[in-house]
Amino acid sequence: MRRTLWKWHGWLGLTAALPLFIIALSGSLLVFKNELDGLLMPAVISSKGGPALDMNTLMHDAERQLNGYELLGWQPGEPGQNTLLYLSKMGSYVWQKTYIDPSTGLVTAPVKPVDHYLTDWLLSFHYTFVSGAVGIAVAGVTALLLLALSISGFILHRRFWKTFFTLRWGKSLRLFLSDGHKMLGIIGAPVFLILGFTGAWWNLDEFSHEIETHDDSAYIITQRYYNDKLDFDAILARAKTAIPGFVTTYIRLPDKSYPGIHLFGHPADAGPLRGSAGSIISFDDQTGALTGVMNAASLGALYQFKDSFKPLHFGTFGGLTTRVLWCLIGFFPCLMALSGFWMWRKRVKR
Repeated sequence: MRRTLWKWHGWLGLTAALPLFIIALSGSLLVFKNELDGLLMPAVISSKGGPALDMNTLMHDAERQLNGYELLGWQPGEPGQNTLLYLSKMGSYVWQKTYIDPSTGLVTAPVKPVDHYLTDWLLSFHYTFVSGAVGIAVAGVTALLLLALSISGFILHRRFWKTFFTLRWGKSLRLFLSDGHKMLGIIGAPVFLILGFTGAWWNLDEFSHEIETHDDSAYIITQRYYNDKLDFDAILARAKTAIPGFVTTYIRLPDKSYPGIHLFGHPADAGPLRGSAGSIISFDDQTGALTGVMNAASLGALYQFKDSFKPLHFGTFGGLTTRVLWCLIGFFPCLMALSGFWMWRKRVKR
């Protein structure tokens, strides 16, 4: 039984090696996506500083500077960063993006495809290999393989404490790599299980939606779908009373496919495993009247379980400490793929 499991572990590792290397390397970098954006394109991302303008002023400034486009999404940035705007050109339904400085109301970049910037392309590459539904499926299966490798590796080394600190220096490269491979696997196993499970769930769920037939031509933007005279500051204030201390992290503006104005976010006192956009407060797009409140804290166990995926997958639940750990441990599969492949080549040659 153990010999068979060794073989399966090896073949699963070889199958997953290349896509897992790519996913692990890109994912490790994406833990610090916001920081990388600030370093790579400060003129686009970094705010001039100072107090933010009110929401109504910012909306009017964005609409004036982006004539010919319709706003679809509004995502406030981290402190010191600009707000991300999603929009589509009139006469089309192709999502694009730009940024606006919340302290000046100035748009800081030309309108670009959503995966134009390096880290956005890297994010797309991370979970789709830039290959649409096929890439999403491959990434999902790779996440399942990581899950299987973590479980089988733990079974094979279930008495890991006996040789956990053993690194046979000076014996042979094969023995050193074998010890290092095992050590990295033992250290990273809990994180690998989290990353494999959440990644597989997201991608396979996304794949099921991708293969459904849908015609975006039915949603071509032909007009503004919300009332120009809406008071967005009043809407934001109403959200804070609908869910006490509500923090808005994304505003979805209406189009033909998605009527209403929806504020995604979380209560200010949300726990570390609460997603940043798991609660939703909805408003009528013509009158601004409150139409629905969905507080993640009061929903079922399955919803709350899924709501914890993002902080668990990106390691944000423990602040900078867990993000650094996730970045480092997320890179382990790259090293393990290389060491595993090298050991397999040596066995084949013998």
